[in-house]
Amino acid sequence: MQHSINTDPLFVAVESDSLTRADIAGLIAGRLAAIRVPGLLSAARCHAITAALADAPMDRYDESRVFPVVAKFGPAINDHRAAGELRDDYWDAARVADKVWTTLGLPDSPRELCLAAFRSAWPDVAPGRRQGREMHVGIVREINAGLQVHFDDAVREYAGRLLDGDVVAQLAFNIYIRVPPAGGETVLWRRRWQPGDEERRIPGGYGFDESVTVDSQSLTLRPTLGEGFLFDPRHYHTVRPATDGRRISIGCFVGLTDDGRLALWS
Repeated sequence: MQHSINTDPLFVAVESDSLTRADIAGLIAGRLAAIRVPGLLSAARCHAITAALADAPMDRYDESRVFPVVAKFGPAINDHRAAGELRDDYWDAARVADKVWTTLGLPDSPRELCLAAFRSAWPDVAPGRRQGREMHVGIVREINAGLQVHFDDAVREYAGRLLDGDVVAQLAFNIYIRVPPAGGETVLWRRRWQPGDEERRIPGGYGFDESVTVDSQSLTLRPTLGEGFLFDPRHYHTVRPATDGRRISIGCFVGLTDDGRLALWS
């Protein structure tokens, strides 16, 4: 039996020289699937960052929940979530990451690299705040063995509000500072979580069996060095394993708040 897929002409990726307000608004409104900004960082800057990271103490996501293994530098909110709340140890991890980064001899922090990508596109962009405290922005992740199919949605994952302002739309942003010669593609599906999907959740994991996306339109996008990539993570998505080499990115979440601001966190 063959499956047929009705395609949505709006579920497409666009390329731009920089992030623009029109494209970000189009992504939030559902007129686009993703925005790609080739060469957001130069190859030289990417090489300098990855070289400096060789001296940084890399951590891992909680291996009881995240498998295959994903190495990281900096806190990830979902490793500090309990019963729909953000644990206090998130702030301790953020302080440690910021302090260690200052020892690497690099001119820009992950926070500054993420914020800089949006400043010319949106009139009001800043780190998100929770109970008046600025969230950490910018996590380095090395995803070589791939990710489970999953979605990210702070509204569903946090019992109250993650941020002080209501998040009415959520995006995910990555800058690729090292890419493998083959593999490492991001796959997006034009499908969001539905209650019946829980039957396909991977036991003990954060993701779902890929059959949850059957008959859903998809985009497969291979990262390029220095590229900025913005998409809606409430759609199911995954990362394919790198065939050879390393896949390293700097990224964060981006929320449109009810007062029209862009709030970043990681």
